[in-house]
Formats: sequence, C-alpha cells, structure tokens
Amino acid sequence: MTDPSKDDGVSRRTFLAAAGAGPALAAVVGSDATRAGAQQAAAAAPAGAKILSDDQKAEFDEYGFLVFEEVIPRSDALRIEERVKEIMARQPDADKVDQHLPGLFNYLDSKDDPLFVPLVTQPACLALAKAVLGEGFQMTEVGCRWRKPGATAGPLRVTRPTDRIARIGLPMPNICFVLGFSWMLSDLTRDMGATLYLPFSHHVPHGPRANVAYKHQVAIEAPAGSVLIHHSGLWHGFGANTTRDKSRVGVMSGYIPAWLDPIDVGWQPLKRSVRDRLPESVRQMNQRVAETP
Repeated sequence: MTDPSKDDGVSRRTFLAAAGAGPALAAVVGSDATRAGAQQAAAAAPAGAKILSDDQKAEFDEYGFLVFEEVIPRSDALRIEERVKEIMARQPDADKVDQHLPGLFNYLDSKDDPLFVPLVTQPACLALAKAVLGEGFQMTEVGCRWRKPGATAGPLRVTRPTDRIARIGLPMPNICFVLGFSWMLSDLTRDMGATLYLPFSHHVPHGPRANVAYKHQVAIEAPAGSVLIHHSGLWHGFGANTTRDKSRVGVMSGYIPAWLDPIDVGWQPLKRSVRDRLPESVRQMNQRVAETP
C-alpha cells in the first residue's frame, strides 16, 4: 500500500507500455474532427473504415477505459476551456479550489452550440456507446469541473448508479450502466490533478475499500482536445493539483441505456428549450428533459 497523498509513479503511458497495450489504449482516432462533429468525421473516413476498431473495443472491455487523443482541434479545446471558466466564475462557489457545475449546457448561449456540440457527438465515443449500451442510448447530464492549484486528491469510487449496488452490500454486476467521458481542454499532466484509474477493477464485484491506498493506479495524461471514456464500474478518483499556477478544467458527461432514467439517478437533464435548439442527433439522446424555462 502507498501513502494516499501519493501514487506509485505509474503514468498511463508507462503502464500501458509495460503491459504491451499502449497503441490501443492511447489510440488516436483522428485529429481532423471539426465542429460538424459526427457527420463530417464519418464523411471523411475511408470507405469501409471502422470508426472504432475491434482491438479498441477489446481493450475497453479488458482495461475499462480508452483515451482518444486530439480528436477536436486544440484551438477549439482552449476556447471551450475559457468559456467554461467564464461561466463558472459567475457561480456562487467560484472561490472554491474544486468547483463543480452540473447542467453545463443549460448555461450556454445558442452561439456556443457549434463549439460545444462536438463534445457529445464524438464519432468513436458514439460507436463505443452503441456497442456497449445498444440502440437508443441516452445522455446523462453534461457537467464541468474546475480544479485549481491546491485541490486535494479524492477517494477512489465507481460511477452512479453502480455505486448504489455496492452501498447496499450486493455484488456489482460487470455491466456498464454508464459510459462516462471526460474532455481534456488543455494539456493534462499528473501534477494538475489527473484522474487516477485502477485498470481491470470493473471486473471486481465490489467497490473500493475505504481508507485503502491502492497500488498501480494509472494517471491519465493527454494533450488538449483528447477525450477519456470509461466503464461505470471502473474505480477512479481525482489526483491532487500540486501545481502553483495550472488549473484543470474539464467537461464531463456520459451515455446510458435507453431504459435508464437520468432524472431518477439524479442527473440534471437539459431544459426543453435548450434541447430543442440542438441538432437532431443530440435531441434523440435527450428524450427526458426539464420543463423549467
């Protein structure tokens, strides 16, 4: 076991190189995705080409996560980061070193949509969601997090609603209830509070034990414009931001099976007025909405 305030020095790339799985888990799906999102990316693909390879799907099943590097332009990622910080700076908890805002899309102006829609329509993420969750999958809420210098590390956990199964003492099924994803809006390094994952842990029929500092956690480091996508049963938690002047700003969301009600789980859905102005593909993934103005 290790000191909870530290990890054991294993980076994602180091771990994957040692495991012989680097190319698939650090796969670059393509760096020419644009604001047109899924449609343009699909049109640009060679005839017969797969957006998600069989090896990538296998690696996700085995390890519990994938990183698709630089799938939106760096310039767009940095613009999104600045817009998110602008919105979060107006919130009552803006003074906190670890700030979280659920329901991000409900705070956007319509002029923001072309910049933000590609975050929820990334072709490889959609392909994985269809493969894992089936037809008609829906979205969870879209949230954002701003972890500033001094933000402390958090405990390992699993994604809701899987965590509820563990809390009542039942064995967790190896079923992906949520395909969670998180965008890196600037170059993310370990010392900025990179998310830590324990690979293969989604195969364990229980959640992480309290007050245990697990070895072999992998810090997810990736360049701006990259997206991390993970199995809801994978154990994960935030590392500490030990930098003096670098913040980690991320946008997070996820996909769920069609039968799972996001409101019952506790996520904040899109307002109807917001949902109805978005592209058809996004509207189809948000059948349940908030009726607030």
